[in-house]
Amino acid sequence: MKVLVVEDDTALGEALQAAFAGANFNAEICASGRSAAELLALYPFDAAVIDRGLPDMDGLDLVSSLRRSGNRIPVIILTAQSDVGSRIDGLDAGADDYLGKPFLFAELKSRLNAVVRRAEHRISNTLDCGNLSYDVTSHVVSIDAAPISLSPRERSLLEIFLRSRGRPIDTARMEDLLCAASQALSANALEVSIHRLRRKLAAAGSTAEIVWLRGQGYCMKADTMKAGSMKEGRA
Repeated sequence: MKVLVVEDDTALGEALQAAFAGANFNAEICASGRSAAELLALYPFDAAVIDRGLPDMDGLDLVSSLRRSGNRIPVIILTAQSDVGSRIDGLDAGADDYLGKPFLFAELKSRLNAVVRRAEHRISNTLDCGNLSYDVTSHVVSIDAAPISLSPRERSLLEIFLRSRGRPIDTARMEDLLCAASQALSANALEVSIHRLRRKLAAAGSTAEIVWLRGQGYCMKADTMKAGSMKEGRA
């Protein structure tokens, strides 16, 4: 199981990482809500353990933001505020469970296994934007349920865009992610690959578009006007 632990207490974070490793979990530690949001947008985690008292935001605000964006990852909130009202606030924000500090690692592990089991039936392997979908398991890209052909490099780019959909991602970050996925590209080759991907998506009638935001980077978003005109045309 791959777990993201969002905890700004360095000692506790290191202790949790060691404990998770001993239990054959793959745990990644980050110390802020902003970093957590970026990691959760770009990489697949099975669950997240989020401290409520983060330095840059309330952990519940992070959970609420994840739920609004459609991210259904199982979340356990850690906090020293373990009264009933705080637990209700956590669950209302979209958390799957709530664990007060101090706690035993054995209980945290048990609760993680439980929330992941409950979520297994509803967690999808498909990334969507508009009428575009990508099954990360089968690597099938579809538009209106009709498969389209993309090269491995184009699929890697598409997955990066879909995982960060609605948020701009600059070319340097994209190059880093492609390098990590063994798909390293020069700056010019990256631009050419993005152009080809955009052209293939447009030719297939995708309502998901890759746009350039000056000073920020590329961003994938659904063109709601295009989606509306397509529906009218089919009526």
